[in-house]
Amino acid sequence: MLNAFDTLAPGFLIAAPMLRDRNFEHTVVLMCLHSDDGAMGLVINRPAPLSIKDILVQLDLACTVEAGQNILVGGPVSPDSGLLLYEVDPRAEEKEDELSVTDGLRLCPNRELLQAIGVGTGPDTYHMFLGHAGWGPGQLEAELSQGAWIPTKLRLDLIFGVPFEQRWEEALRCEGMHPAQFGHNRPSA
Repeated sequence: MLNAFDTLAPGFLIAAPMLRDRNFEHTVVLMCLHSDDGAMGLVINRPAPLSIKDILVQLDLACTVEAGQNILVGGPVSPDSGLLLYEVDPRAEEKEDELSVTDGLRLCPNRELLQAIGVGTGPDTYHMFLGHAGWGPGQLEAELSQGAWIPTKLRLDLIFGVPFEQRWEEALRCEGMHPAQFGHNRPSA
């Protein structure tokens, strides 16, 4: 049973260099929820071959953005559903369809928010994710005990300030590690 000090959310899971699960190899997962009932997170370093503009056009929503930023593949669970992760004023009241990851970071599946982004009135700092990562009760703890993941503290700059292709190595580097330090045992999560 978890206590308040055992939760991994908010925080990151860095895929151990020897993890060879095709969904999670060399990923960094932002942990949004973690309890005795399971866990939910978003892979923050897997760009999809789509942009926000592509999604807006597919959904027949107004779009004034030229190209828009890339969308990310948040994980293998519900890959056809979209979630927006964005920064808010920490004093802003949480809306009914929002999940507070931290005081200043929210998660929401709201179509109206996506439309606001499309016309330039939404949050300035955001990512859109298709799908998410999920673990049933005890599943993540088992993977942690096998050495598949390296849990770390949350750093907003890693989510919004580091290029996608550099996030995994940067996350390891911030923990004082380098991929070459690890052995060759390969957990398959």
